[in-house]
Amino acid sequence: MREERKLNKVIKQDGIKTQSDILEDLKRRYPQYVEQTDKKQAPVRKRKFAFISAIVAVAVCIAVIVPCSVLLPNRNNGADNGGKNNIRYCTQGEYEKGSVQYTIGEYRARNNSFFLYFDWYEAGEDFNTYCYVSNVDGEVLCLEEQAYLPGNDEVVQLSITKSNVYLSEFDMPIAICENEHFIDNHMMKWGIKEANAFCIFEDGGYRYFIQIEQGQDENRLFELVAELLETK
Repeated sequence: MREERKLNKVIKQDGIKTQSDILEDLKRRYPQYVEQTDKKQAPVRKRKFAFISAIVAVAVCIAVIVPCSVLLPNRNNGADNGGKNNIRYCTQGEYEKGSVQYTIGEYRARNNSFFLYFDWYEAGEDFNTYCYVSNVDGEVLCLEEQAYLPGNDEVVQLSITKSNVYLSEFDMPIAICENEHFIDNHMMKWGIKEANAFCIFEDGGYRYFIQIEQGQDENRLFELVAELLETK
């Protein structure tokens, strides 16, 4: 405040009117005050520069990270983050496949689940049901059921996973199913290899794999998909 009063006195006595005149006279009469003022202002400029630099650095990081997170699926080998975009891929050593005594229909009723399943228990024979369980957290990753259908003299296998779960067990069927077909606005992919017919489709957050052993007719695959969709 003392230095400010001095400055006001100079302005009144000398009749200084322009900003340049004030600055020049101030430097001449009170060099120490001017130097102190400049020193106080310098850190502010440095802080502003550092702040701007930090913003630029963050923007660069975001520009790099966001596209990677969008374009690259999270194949996190067992650590499920939820959501379809957070893909959970498990290799064979990360899960166990075991036979269970219940049917898929019984599992659905007991757990109040809403996935599709074949209600083939009266018409079918020789049922075998399997459950794939994660070695990491004990989560049920897949349910699978095989049945012999004497009416068509065929063995059909149905496997069910969540849409964001991929198991190495199904890498081969996914690679085989290169053809597309639509049933009730559902796009299914299908293929035939080594006398086995395969198809894959998704509905309601689940992925379904159907396999017909010794099957060569894709139309039979289409019939099974239509039958499965009727259980909604």
